[in-house]
Amino acid sequence: MGSIKAWILASRLRTLPLSLSGIIIAAAIAIDSGFFVASVFSWSLVITVLLQVLSNVANDYGDGIKGTDNEFRIGPTRAMQSGLLSAKDLKKGMTVLVVLTLLAIWRLFVSADLPFLDLMIFMALGFLALIAAIAYTVGKTPYGYRGWGDVMVFIFFGGVSVIAGSYLYIQMLSTTQLLFALSIGLYSTAVLNLNNLRDSESDALSHKMTLVVRMGYAKAVIYHHALVIVGFVTYVAGVGQIDANATLIALPAALFLRAHLKRVRTAKSASVALDPELKKIALFTFFSAVFVLVVVGFKVYQ
Repeated sequence: MGSIKAWILASRLRTLPLSLSGIIIAAAIAIDSGFFVASVFSWSLVITVLLQVLSNVANDYGDGIKGTDNEFRIGPTRAMQSGLLSAKDLKKGMTVLVVLTLLAIWRLFVSADLPFLDLMIFMALGFLALIAAIAYTVGKTPYGYRGWGDVMVFIFFGGVSVIAGSYLYIQMLSTTQLLFALSIGLYSTAVLNLNNLRDSESDALSHKMTLVVRMGYAKAVIYHHALVIVGFVTYVAGVGQIDANATLIALPAALFLRAHLKRVRTAKSASVALDPELKKIALFTFFSAVFVLVVVGFKVYQ
């Protein structure tokens, strides 16, 4: 089944902070509302990590068997591409991860104590999340190869993670949830867009028709600006819903984003310039979520 090092490579641990951002925001909303449940938070974290690792392993497998991960690809080396894990190894790994995720989802629902109708809805969301994690690059017609990756990332990293995640605690909907779902969803989509900008040439050669390949590099850069700017505006509005004074602390982050957008806009080489920016915006999203948690903490315990 391969070495531990190989599985760490396939798991792509650097993607985890971004995937946890929505869960942290959901917990902050729950604390602010007075309905935080530690067991719900714990199992939400476990499920998010398992789903992200499942998605990464499936992506390694899917791109590997399709030949997308080849000598022309830019970015970190993949486990199957480098020969550290075989297709059979990765399929076994996916099976184990699916079983573990299903068990964790069941424990989360027990902890959340949802009404029957809500439970059915969340069971459906859990099933769809599993399918989405695998079907991005796996199968005859993976949605990641048809330009739907951005939509799915926005839905699951934003809507499901923030709105559904916070609903597990408070069992109600609010403007605050919507604003943060938009922000985290847009930021997460921006990370995927940067990844696709970086890999646009090799993706085109491999017939991986991401949104960047479909619209062209120049338009994808404009699209990236829109994702980041609207994401920041909705984020600041969300922070204002929790504590108006905290927006003054959040606003200077616009300077970081301005510099980031300039680097993306003026990049001479996608391979050299965009990979570091991908990491920066992913960590920016994570620490933006942590900031909301800190703001709520000060608000509750002051």
